[in-house]
Amino acid sequence: MSSSNRVILIIAPLLTLWVAGLVLLSLALAPLPVLAQGQVETYTVQAGDTLGLIADQFGVTVDDLVAANQLPDANILEIGQVLIIPKAGSAAAPSEWTRIVAYPRQTLASLAAHYGLEVNQLAAYNKLRESTRLFPGQPIRIPTERVQAAGEAFGALRLMPVTTLIDQGRTGVVQLQIDRPVPVNVVWNGLPLPLIPETGQSDPTGKWFAPIPVPALIALGTYPLEIGYTTTAGAPLTRTLIVTVRDGGYDSQAIVLDDEKSGLLAPELVQTEEARISEIWAQVSPSLMWTGVFSRPITSEYATTSPFGTRRSYNGGPLSSYHAGQDFGAPADVPVYAPAGGTVVLAEALTVRGNAVIIDHGRGIFTGYWHLNAINVQPGQGVQPGDQIGVVGTTGLSTGNHLHWELRIFGIAVDPMPFLHQNLLGQFVPGT
Repeated sequence: MSSSNRVILIIAPLLTLWVAGLVLLSLALAPLPVLAQGQVETYTVQAGDTLGLIADQFGVTVDDLVAANQLPDANILEIGQVLIIPKAGSAAAPSEWTRIVAYPRQTLASLAAHYGLEVNQLAAYNKLRESTRLFPGQPIRIPTERVQAAGEAFGALRLMPVTTLIDQGRTGVVQLQIDRPVPVNVVWNGLPLPLIPETGQSDPTGKWFAPIPVPALIALGTYPLEIGYTTTAGAPLTRTLIVTVRDGGYDSQAIVLDDEKSGLLAPELVQTEEARISEIWAQVSPSLMWTGVFSRPITSEYATTSPFGTRRSYNGGPLSSYHAGQDFGAPADVPVYAPAGGTVVLAEALTVRGNAVIIDHGRGIFTGYWHLNAINVQPGQGVQPGDQIGVVGTTGLSTGNHLHWELRIFGIAVDPMPFLHQNLLGQFVPGT
């Protein structure tokens, strides 16, 4: 340490602690590769070590060490630094992480023991020294597979698998085991997430889950997922996980409208209709009316013409909006089907969306179908997968015959296509 650095530490200890906290935070949030369990070995840097000497000692290359440890400069090492040593010839394959936050009195040793890791391994994952003292609230990176294996118990709750890496516009899930009948609150980035019980379960204990809907336009970064309840003694008990949102990889699209269709973009028309629809999206009915994966709302011969999330401009304007659903190109009067069980809550002609149907699938999950040529259902009608609800058309703000299919969870539009292949309830529904 230089003399100038020593002076700074003496005259400004609070500043130093603050800066150190920021350094720890940035290191904890920096992306790291993961090695498969059983491939991880670590080495603590000693005086006189170089990457070349360490590489020779373990039979790997300097490039392997740089890649495995995300080293910004191969010529700079610190005494006491813990390095991940990949096995010769193995690749540091990326995997999913769960970020937890340290609580008072937690240590690297206690966390490592809980998640079945070695202390030096956990230190290396987080670019920390084994002797590092954790501060309350410090983000710590744990391999997701270890979190899922161990669970995260606190009080009456145990965290089961939780999605902590989600693309823009996609849906994650948080799952809980509730051991005592307590009112549990789950909040994702300020949005309350109503919990859904295991299929057929009426007891307030047992397995519960909630989908985590990520908006398509949300900024990339990390966001809090808070899970907690109030004890019988009146004390709040909360755990906070860090959910990382990454780029959804959406394209852009320029749409040209004629004068008649352009008039449907008038703010007063759009806002009035949006307010009406938003009242429906905001409802959370008590029962879940679907299980398993969704079926296609239109037969597979009709391909996607405009995917969810596409950034859009109209008549040469800015990319100021995005496509909140999935468009399937098809001729007029091709049948449109319900993809899952539910109740029709809207079936009428709208100004912008044209002839529209909305199905409530329960617990805040809805699907919408726009621009229909005709509607074959009415509000209050129950539907099952494969029931015909209408036919393809080009009513409302549409430039040609197609089906617009939309999925909303707690009012947030998310990509519906993964629901054709991924069952959010797969952990709980037998045989899925």
